[in-house]
Amino acid sequence: MSEGPTQRSTIERAMASRSGAGSLQIAVHMGFVACMLAFVVLYARTYLSLGETWEDTGTFQYAFLIFPISAVLIWSRRHWLACVAARPRPMAFFGVAALGALWLVGSVADINLALHIAAVLIWPVMVYLFYGPRVAGVIAFALGYLLFAIPFGNFMVGPLQTVTAHLSVLALELTGIPVVMDGHFIDTPASAWHVAEACSGIKFFVATTAFGVLYAHLFYTGLRRRLIFVGCALVVPIIANALRVYFTILIGEYFGMQYATGTDHLIFGWQFFGTVLVVLFVCGWPWHQAPPRGPEPDQGLPEDGSARMRWMVPVALALIVLPATWYAVTGLLAASDDRPGPAALPAQLADLAALDDDYNGDATPPERGLDVHLARRYGDIARPIQVDYLGIDAGSDGPDILDIRRGLYDASAWQVATGPTIVKAPASSSGFATLTLKATHGEGTRVLLYAYRIGARWTPSPLYFKTWQAVDRLFGQATPAGILVVSEAGRPDPAELARVAGDAVAALRRPEH
Repeated sequence: MSEGPTQRSTIERAMASRSGAGSLQIAVHMGFVACMLAFVVLYARTYLSLGETWEDTGTFQYAFLIFPISAVLIWSRRHWLACVAARPRPMAFFGVAALGALWLVGSVADINLALHIAAVLIWPVMVYLFYGPRVAGVIAFALGYLLFAIPFGNFMVGPLQTVTAHLSVLALELTGIPVVMDGHFIDTPASAWHVAEACSGIKFFVATTAFGVLYAHLFYTGLRRRLIFVGCALVVPIIANALRVYFTILIGEYFGMQYATGTDHLIFGWQFFGTVLVVLFVCGWPWHQAPPRGPEPDQGLPEDGSARMRWMVPVALALIVLPATWYAVTGLLAASDDRPGPAALPAQLADLAALDDDYNGDATPPERGLDVHLARRYGDIARPIQVDYLGIDAGSDGPDILDIRRGLYDASAWQVATGPTIVKAPASSSGFATLTLKATHGEGTRVLLYAYRIGARWTPSPLYFKTWQAVDRLFGQATPAGILVVSEAGRPDPAELARVAGDAVAALRRPEH
């Protein structure tokens, strides 16, 4: 039977449509690979920072497995992906632009969390951009699981310490062990114990949560069962960590401190947590469900979108390149400023004469990003007032504000007793933040005032400082920045220290500074 003109025309259109669909898939794959390769190369330092955070903090070392796990999950659904076609969504360009802006803000403000969020979320956003909702929906869990690669959650250390201390004390009281608790310190007849940050269980908590979510996805299909198991994965490590502290104290009480500390303590901790994790997964197995069915195959053939790729790929590349280029160019503009920083603090402040010309006490700051550290003592030699000015390189993002402030005193020798509170100085329109420090061992005290400089502006607020520093850096302005610190041992009058600090601010505002 010979083919008629109409049938032949239908076959030709179908073949052309299949050819167009095939060319679209190839163009999408090539565009996606090219864009993500460009992103990884341009933002390699961000990914290195992400890996360093995973390794250095210890809390997020499990995150090294997140990207490989997501890749395996995507590979396991390759047959499902064969049933759906790519349908690019240009509206996702807004997401790419937003992540680029987030990365740029994080870079100029030195906010690692913003950088890491951008580096992780760019993957699901680019998948949606090039492949569309059908493909993204098939691998939605694998893409969402990447969120566990973002090192976020250290804010829970304090609450977990508190919960662990209370639960372990409750267990000790229930078993008849005399115990007294003061904050995170626990006193028993054998010894005094401290539920430190390392004992909060944050490492086990975040790791168990991550793997509990994965387990719930792999072995359950019903939402209720998944939520119940994830809830157990959140609660069990908290209870388990409290029991670990409880058993550690019992070991110290009955067998001696040498078995409750040191290497034996670490081995017991890892063995205990490993056992708890295995028991959690084994207990969840009896309620496992059959794997879900794959998606229904797409009906018909997609239109030829190869022409769309010809403009989508350049636009995506431009949005990827723009933040890195902006950051590099504005960094060069900011670094081009060759104005010298302040050379020295004045010989007299607030009617107090300087005791020496060159003094570096316990207030040595971190070196990263600093271009000057001026220090002098004023007043009485028996109880001198220490004045420090730490200048930050105009061309750098500067060290983290908390790193600077912690570097002003030895954290092992001093702890913050009160503050920060704000005091005003007559010679300065801005206030100063005040901290009262208490010696960790002994009865010593020290009062410390500080304020941040950003250009001609002075502020006690680190948020205000970082905001204006980021804005100036964003537009390539080489604005002088630094932190002024005034401190005195004992219990001096903060108003007197503020008077000295205000005079120091006035001196640093003079043209030669």
